[in-house]
Amino acid sequence: MLNGREGSGTPRRREATDLYATVLEVVKRYHGAARITRVSYGAGMPVDRLRSLVERLVSLGLLKTEDLDGRPVYDITPRGQEFLSTYWKMRGFIEVLEANPEDRISRRRG
Repeated sequence: MLNGREGSGTPRRREATDLYATVLEVVKRYHGAARITRVSYGAGMPVDRLRSLVERLVSLGLLKTEDLDGRPVYDITPRGQEFLSTYWKMRGFIEVLEANPEDRISRRRG
């Protein structure tokens, strides 16, 4: 779901929480060495839009920043890890709630 698509392949507008989770997941992959361009490619967002989102995540304490060779790099914080864990749990609940009841009934019979 992080790519902004439902199971049917229909494009869906990503909600703010989806964008936050996407950025946090990408940053997490780089283990403290995520530069803004790498995060931009990984999240599928333009750098200018991503900068404001990353600043918001830093201000919320979900990301931390430090300078490496004079350029900022980002890493996920324990609070950011907690956000991701909670996000994935909630996505699971939401998918169950949004599932078509007819699909669940036919799966039980089949």
